[in-house]
Amino acid sequence: MVVSLALALSLLSTAQAGPCDAALKKAESTKGDAIGAAFRDLAKCDKALGEANYTKVMSNATDTDALVSLTRAAIDAEVWSPVWAQLSKISDYSARDEVARRVGESCGESATVVRFLQGAYFGLRDIEFQQWDDAFIACGDAGLTTWLTGQVETPPNRQFDEKFNALLDIYVKKQRGAALPALTKGAVKAAKGGPYDAILMQMDAAVAPELGAALSTEDQAKLEAALVEVARAVDPPRARAVADRLANAGSQQAAARLLPTVYPDRVQDGGGFLYGAAAIEAGDCKGEKQAILHAVEVREGGRRWVILTDTEAALKGLKPKLKGCTVESPWPIATTPEPVKSAKDIEAWMATVEKAWADKGYEVKVQSEKGVTLN
Repeated sequence: MVVSLALALSLLSTAQAGPCDAALKKAESTKGDAIGAAFRDLAKCDKALGEANYTKVMSNATDTDALVSLTRAAIDAEVWSPVWAQLSKISDYSARDEVARRVGESCGESATVVRFLQGAYFGLRDIEFQQWDDAFIACGDAGLTTWLTGQVETPPNRQFDEKFNALLDIYVKKQRGAALPALTKGAVKAAKGGPYDAILMQMDAAVAPELGAALSTEDQAKLEAALVEVARAVDPPRARAVADRLANAGSQQAAARLLPTVYPDRVQDGGGFLYGAAAIEAGDCKGEKQAILHAVEVREGGRRWVILTDTEAALKGLKPKLKGCTVESPWPIATTPEPVKSAKDIEAWMATVEKAWADKGYEVKVQSEKGVTLN
């Protein structure tokens, strides 16, 4: 009876021994470059077993070459989940970058690597995905670039998406100025509720020169054309964001081309735009603070995003009205912050200027002056 029981236990032990135990044991004990081949054999025997034990096997990859060998073997075997998450387990940041870069460089050797990278975008959290940026940048596969282009052109329908922002950064670093067409399409679509501002920022980054260098005339023209295209395809508030961006970057003429897009209801009969301006003659008149607001209608042909400088020049010839007073010089000039629809809007704006100076303690009078035209 005892002999029979021992035999039964022996047979049970043999039956429970898995067919891939030897492959698992070898993978867990192999070190150096051979670790990749050992894991490949394990995954071929039992993919699920390989995935369950990948992190344990990874602990034997004590140098970058071994880790790259293991990573490539796992990717080829489509054991992706633990590989996607592995970079955060590498304490040496330079090693993380090297592994990612070398994986990306190998994408020309295997279509599986390309699919692995594409899957990372959908399968990983924001921070983990961003860790693979060097792989995307190093991969020269045209299919991956086409896929990236498609993602950029179809942004998510939410204003903030950290993972999409990381994808944008990858795409711009890979494509530089060639990224502008896809970014333009993406921005137009994002204007309906997506990451519009993030895409606009990346349009600037796409042509940004190296540190210490100046933006080339050619790249500036490409950027201006792309931004104007975006602005003309979106609603006025978002078009204004583009125009402000252009103006702040020194592209005043490009911004001015967007005036009819930003203010379609303020184009005057015959074209051009109407602004209000006030030259403020203010001073101390024998102990009394007095101010004359010289009110002027300014007509502008749509060639300036900001009219203040040219308006100041045009109003220099106004005749002073205060006598025997110590007057601030040069006179401060104020203009409506944007074009207006009609003279009534100028009157309303002038009332706010008058109140502001009255609140400072001045006795204020408004003096209507002849209008000026900025050619």
